[in-house]
Amino acid sequence: MARPEHVSCPFCGERGSNQTCRTCKEQGSALDGLVSYLPYGNPIVREVIGCWKYDGDRSVEPTLQYWIEQSKDRLRPPLENFIVTHVPIHSSRKRMRGFDQAEALSTWLGELFEMPVEPLLIRSRKTKPQAKVHHEKRRVGTLDGIFEIHPRVTELPSCVLLCDDVFTSGATMDAAAKCLKETGVEEVWGFVIAKGSHES
Repeated sequence: MARPEHVSCPFCGERGSNQTCRTCKEQGSALDGLVSYLPYGNPIVREVIGCWKYDGDRSVEPTLQYWIEQSKDRLRPPLENFIVTHVPIHSSRKRMRGFDQAEALSTWLGELFEMPVEPLLIRSRKTKPQAKVHHEKRRVGTLDGIFEIHPRVTELPSCVLLCDDVFTSGATMDAAAKCLKETGVEEVWGFVIAKGSHES
């Protein structure tokens, strides 16, 4: 059985709160905090997510949905005024996989927690998955500008819950949060099933 991870700053690992700590904020992190439930280093978690994300195995979806439901107590701040959106993959990668895993998660999240869901972002540039990028080369601005506001969006919400399947270096989600904040969103929290170690 996969054990829940400890609550900490999503970027540096400082324990005590799932809010982004003051130091990381001062260093330019746009994400206000991260809700995550399981450690990505757990082999069971990694295998289930990998089977779903890369192999298209839909039989693991009930397990993923259960993990999402168990994370409800970690939702901070209160999210009554939040819109759920997702970190989109590039259109070419979506065609290859047949679906966007983060988009599916946003739909489940909206249904489970009765929150409105809206696609707010598009990915304008294809990048190498951050899990395959060496730790020292992550989060150094290489992902700036890879997201744009979806052309069908006419008005942005003030608060967004931004979801993805996994948080590793934080570079991708932080780039998405930065795009949202630069265009008027005031508060952006992340939501993922699993988070990797900040040292991985």
